[in-house]
Amino acid sequence: MVRYLNPGGHNWADAKNFDGYGISLIVFIVLYSIFFYAACTFLWLQRNNPAIRMRKIPLALLSILVLHVYLVIIFVVYPLNGTFPCGLEFWIMSIYLPIGIGLFQAQNQQLLIVSREQNLLKGIDELYRPLYPNHGGGPGGPRYWIWRLGLWWRSVNTQNKYEGLVFVGMVVQFLVSLVIYSISRQFHDYGIVSRHTSSGMCREGWEWAPSIVWQFLWNFFFGPYLLWKIKPIHDIYHWRLQTWLSVVAGLPGTPLWVAAVYTDSFASANKYWAPAMWFIPGLMMMELVTLIFPIVQIFKHKKAARETQAILAEFDAKKLYSESSATGSLATRSTGSKRGKMFSMESLDECLATNCDGLQVYASCMEFNGENIIFLTKTLGFQRKWAMDFSKIRDSSRARMGMFRAALSIHVTLVHPDTASYPINIESPIYAKLESIFGAATKLVAARRNSESPSTPISSVTPWDEPQQEPLIESSMLQSPGETYPMRNMSLPTPPARRSIDNDSREHIISLDDDPQDALAGFQIPAEFGEHVFDAAFKSIKYMVWSETWQRYMNWKRTSATAV
Repeated sequence: MVRYLNPGGHNWADAKNFDGYGISLIVFIVLYSIFFYAACTFLWLQRNNPAIRMRKIPLALLSILVLHVYLVIIFVVYPLNGTFPCGLEFWIMSIYLPIGIGLFQAQNQQLLIVSREQNLLKGIDELYRPLYPNHGGGPGGPRYWIWRLGLWWRSVNTQNKYEGLVFVGMVVQFLVSLVIYSISRQFHDYGIVSRHTSSGMCREGWEWAPSIVWQFLWNFFFGPYLLWKIKPIHDIYHWRLQTWLSVVAGLPGTPLWVAAVYTDSFASANKYWAPAMWFIPGLMMMELVTLIFPIVQIFKHKKAARETQAILAEFDAKKLYSESSATGSLATRSTGSKRGKMFSMESLDECLATNCDGLQVYASCMEFNGENIIFLTKTLGFQRKWAMDFSKIRDSSRARMGMFRAALSIHVTLVHPDTASYPINIESPIYAKLESIFGAATKLVAARRNSESPSTPISSVTPWDEPQQEPLIESSMLQSPGETYPMRNMSLPTPPARRSIDNDSREHIISLDDDPQDALAGFQIPAEFGEHVFDAAFKSIKYMVWSETWQRYMNWKRTSATAV
C-alpha cells in the first residue's frame, strides 16, 4: 500500500519518493502541462488576431515556455529525490529561470511602450521610420560591426532595443554561470573554490545566489517600477491587471527561497516542500495570466463580431421587407431600427467630420489603436483638399505631384508595415493595391537617408542626429476641422508635436518645394493614383472602427464619467 507521505521526505537518498504526495505532484504537473501546451497552441494559431496582435504573442509564449521547463523540474524534485543531479539542477536554475524571467520582463514592457507611443502618436504627425540599407559583402573589421550595431539601433523601435538589452543580460548570465560552474568543486572534483560535498549540501553553496538575481530584480525593482509607470493606464484589455498579478504573485518567492536554502528554520518544511517550490505561485501566475487574458480577449472579440453581424443581418432583413412593401419609400435607410443596439454609422461620420479628439484619445489610451482614427481623419483631409484645391491650381502636373506627396505621407506613416510605427490593419488585396501605387516611391523616400556604409567618406552630419527638414505638406492640408477643438474631461491630452519618440529616429518626409536632392524628382506618378486611392482602405478601417471602437467609446461615454 502506498503511503501518502514518506517519513524521510526529501532527504537526497537514492530511493525515489513515489509516495502519495509524490504521485500527486506528478499527476498535477502532467494535467497542468496538457492545459498549458493546449493554450499555447491556441494562442499561436490566433497570434494575428487583431485583439491580441499588439501583445507580441511569440515573445510572450517563448518566455512562459522557458519558464515552464523550470516549473516542471520543480514539481519532480521531490519524487526524484537524490537521483536528480546537482549539476543539472544548477544549470536549469541558472539558465531557464533567469532567461525566462528576462523574456517575460521584456514582454511586459510592451504595455508601457505601446501606451506611451500611442499617446504620442498623434503628436508626431508626418514622421516615419526610415528604411535602412542592408549592405552585403561579408564580415568586416571592428569599425564595420560598430557601424552595423549603430544601424540596427537606429532602425528598430523601443521594444526591440529593450529586447536587445535583455539578450545582452542573458549572455552575461550564461557566462557568469559557466565561470561559477567551472571554478567550483561543488559540482565536480576539479576547481579552485569551495569543496566537493553531498547532494544535499551541494544545493546550499554561494554558487546558487546569482541564479536568482533576475528573479529578485524583476520582483523588487523592475516589476514594482513597471507597476508604478502603468498606474495611469486604463486599457480595455485588462493588460495592467495582468501585469499587477504577475508581479505581486512572485514577490514572496525569492525571500522564501533564500530563507529555505541558507537557514535551518525551514529544515522541516524542506522535507516536503523543496526550496525551489516557493517559486511555484509566481511562475504559475505568470503563465496563467499570459495565457488566460489574451484567450478571454479573443473570445470577447469573436462574440462582439458575431453580435455585430447578427444586428446587421437583422437590419438588412427589415430593410428588404420594407423595400418589398408598397410604401415606395426608402425611409429605412436611417439606422433607427438598430440604434437601440448599436450606434449608427452616421454618428461616427459626424464625429470624424467635426470633432474626433475624444475618440482619438480614447482609441490611443484605452484601446491602443489610435492609428485607425488618424488614418480616417487624414484620408478625409486628403479627399477634402483634393476637392477644394486641386482644380484651382493651373499647373496640373505640380498639383498632382503635391497630392501624390500628401497621399504618400499617409501611406508611409500609417500603412506601410516597415515605416509606420503602428500600421493600420487592412486586408491583403487592399494593401497590395496601395503598395503597387506607392511602393516604389516609399523606397525612394524612406531609404534616401542613412545609406552611407563604412567604406564611404564620413559625413559631417552625425548619424545619430539627422538634420530636421520641413514637413512634406502644410499641416493644414491634412488637418480635420475639429482637430483644434480643446479636449475636455480627458486626463491624457495629446502632447505637442515632437521630432521623435524614444529615439526611434523617425524623420520628416521631403519638402514639397523644389529640391535638387528631392528623392521624388522626376518620379513618374502611377496612372492608378487618384482622389479615391484610399477608398477601399478607408471603408475597411471605418467599418472596423464603427463596429468595435465606436460602440465601446459611445457606451463608455454614456456609462462612465471618469477620464481616460
